[in-house]
Amino acid sequence: MAKSFYTFIVIPHASTRLHKWKLPVRALYFLALIGMVSFFVAVSLGFSYAKMAFKAADYDQLQTENTDLKIQKQNLEVATRKLGEKISNLESTSQKIQTLIENDSATKSGKLNGPAVGGSKVDYTTAELLRSSNLQERVDLLKDRTADMESHLSLLEQVAQQRANTLLHTPSIWPIKGAITSHYGNRADPFNGEAELHLGLDISALYNAQIHAPADGVVIYSERKAAYGNLLIVDHGNGLTTRYGHLSRSLVTIGQRVKRGDVIALVGTTGRSTAPHLHYEVRKNDRPVNPRTYLPHA
Repeated sequence: MAKSFYTFIVIPHASTRLHKWKLPVRALYFLALIGMVSFFVAVSLGFSYAKMAFKAADYDQLQTENTDLKIQKQNLEVATRKLGEKISNLESTSQKIQTLIENDSATKSGKLNGPAVGGSKVDYTTAELLRSSNLQERVDLLKDRTADMESHLSLLEQVAQQRANTLLHTPSIWPIKGAITSHYGNRADPFNGEAELHLGLDISALYNAQIHAPADGVVIYSERKAAYGNLLIVDHGNGLTTRYGHLSRSLVTIGQRVKRGDVIALVGTTGRSTAPHLHYEVRKNDRPVNPRTYLPHA
């Protein structure tokens, strides 16, 4: 069987000499096969290189993002720790305020009325929340605690505001400085010596000495009234009124609003009186009570 060949003739430039090569068909097929395999290998290597290049770029980007996330996590941890410290301070302050309210003598005696508040014990302390290994859980719990603290402090603020307002309307300062010549309660009548119930305090003072409002209120009476002589009555709200008797004269009019410390009248000796002094009464729902209950020690 004759073998098939391909003859290749090469003519060099500017030369008359010819170069001939004979290649068997099988060899040519073999070279073509090698060429195709080489092409596919080159293409495959190109795709692999491109894939590796993309992976390298993604890796660099992931590294950058990972570094950013680490920084964000560190910042978040610092912010969380600071927030926890602030919440702890707020809790401490809140507890101190609540303790002051609970231990205040005015609260225990019921003289200062305010909203009744309370609550259950918190399940977790802030320190326990900060020990949580899950940062997101820690943040969420701190957010909840912050909301609870804001609500609690808002309630305490309402209580404090109402207490401050109530205190302004509570006759808790002396209307005038002087010696007490007759206390609240049973005594001997200074005119006939018979036993009687004295409904207020008699405070000795010079004639025309200034009398100050012991709390905010509204003047509801300013006239002469039997044994009281010239009488002034101030309504402080919440059922509390104060009376000032034996005045030389009143310096305010009915319907006028007065503030704690305002000068409202002058000491006199009108009505059933033996000498210049102030007869001072405090009434709760128009029932006389001992004024010393509301007054600081002289």
